[in-house]
Amino acid sequence: MDIVFILVEPARGENIGAAARAIKTMGFSQLRLVNPGDMTAAHWVAHHSNDVLEQAMIVDSLAQALVDVDLSIGCTARHRLQKDRYVDADHCAALVAGKGNSVQRVAIVFGREASGLTGDELGLCDLASSIPLAQQQPSLNLAQAVMIYAWELRKQPAVKITEPDPATFSHTRQAVHQQLASLHIQPNENLHQWVDELLPLANDRELGLVRQLLRRLSSQGKQ
Repeated sequence: MDIVFILVEPARGENIGAAARAIKTMGFSQLRLVNPGDMTAAHWVAHHSNDVLEQAMIVDSLAQALVDVDLSIGCTARHRLQKDRYVDADHCAALVAGKGNSVQRVAIVFGREASGLTGDELGLCDLASSIPLAQQQPSLNLAQAVMIYAWELRKQPAVKITEPDPATFSHTRQAVHQQLASLHIQPNENLHQWVDELLPLANDRELGLVRQLLRRLSSQGKQ
């Protein structure tokens, strides 16, 4: 399973470099940057993590950064209307590990230093997550937040996919959306949005049960 860290419009090169350093020290290597600011300071702060910076994918939008991602987790300090359920940072690793072979690439998404992710950007993510703090101010620095998630993810055993699984999380989600469409349930309806938030919380076994249910419904519809 690939773990990708995405920074959306990070303004300070120091934070980009420190995030790269945090990622590498925890055993990860994939960094994606959406419209980053001046990168000059990033390289000297990275400190032996310049390979992470050199290999980083730079794109113009979060949608581009997520194009090949199966499961995305948006990290935010403020709860927004776009999500009803938030997963604590220390629960994310177990949730990701529980996906087993149904997920091949997971993205952990961080927003701007000053304002975080917008509501629309958080809406592009499958799940929302936050770090429980004893007090809201002073808030964590961007690179500190990256380190916490990287540390938590490091504690879970890696899941290696030897062959593509035809029953992936993405395929399950697509099948669920098709079933909802057949029932004339629109994407902007609460029921559709609740299903979209609950499905990413399911582990590999639970996703298998969802697929069984979909097959039963499909066979019933053909009779």
